[in-house]
Amino acid sequence: MRRLHIFNPASGVKHSPELLSKGAANAEESYVTTGIGDAERFVYETCKIRPETHFVVYGGDGTINEVVSGIVRAEAGDKALFSVVPAGTGNDFVKTFPEKDRVYNVDVLKYGDKYAVNIINFGFDSKVVIKTAKYKKAFPGSAAYLAGVADTFFHKIGENWRIFLENANGRIEKFDQVFTLALAANCRYYGGGFYSAPLASYNDGLIDFIAVKKVSRATLINLIGSYKKGTHLDPATEKPHPKFDKHIIYRRCKRIIIKGISTLCADGEIEERSEAEISVIPNAVRYAT
Repeated sequence: MRRLHIFNPASGVKHSPELLSKGAANAEESYVTTGIGDAERFVYETCKIRPETHFVVYGGDGTINEVVSGIVRAEAGDKALFSVVPAGTGNDFVKTFPEKDRVYNVDVLKYGDKYAVNIINFGFDSKVVIKTAKYKKAFPGSAAYLAGVADTFFHKIGENWRIFLENANGRIEKFDQVFTLALAANCRYYGGGFYSAPLASYNDGLIDFIAVKKVSRATLINLIGSYKKGTHLDPATEKPHPKFDKHIIYRRCKRIIIKGISTLCADGEIEERSEAEISVIPNAVRYAT
């Protein structure tokens, strides 16, 4: 299988383009992206011609999202491979896969005609991402995210959402109330290392859905600390920790519909959107560590 190195020069960590030809890429093919969406286009076109390609991605979660989207749209998930040289601000996707020299089959989330491989989040979280972008030049990694959290914290918190959750057996639950934040997770980390979905599995064919109801700012501060460490969910019971049981909804779903949102953040990229329907594509891509 031929390797092809994809370099995003706008990533959080500034790798020199010479790295591709003189370092890791050696005599192999390489491509430098020219802007948002270019990696997806390039990977899609490459897979249509040569689906058995091993893409090595130099970038962050947004670049990974584009490469995965290109592979899935080209229907090359069972033939192509991708690997990652972390070069973004948060580099959260790779944290779920600690074992080296292994190929993982990974699910992908689908919403509308778009895809996400890590996490889609809503409400407080997506607003934090908008704020975090302001602080990336001043603070590295998770520090920029924490600054975004602090900034968002002192503005209006909470939106009225209608949520429909369909479990593996086809049973649907409905919620209609004010929520602080929510996420649909395929992997476990976001925000530069927040262990937000500690029970999520990247290949179980299900979406981990976590939603925080409207809470006081004091409760939110307490929750954020547990959210950072992943202790808001109890791995023994697979339920919210008793301390947060009345504040958190946790479900494993095969489909989610959420209405009343103002934005969503898919793999770190923000979109203005009033509703979203999310499903899962099992074993959609192959990731090599």
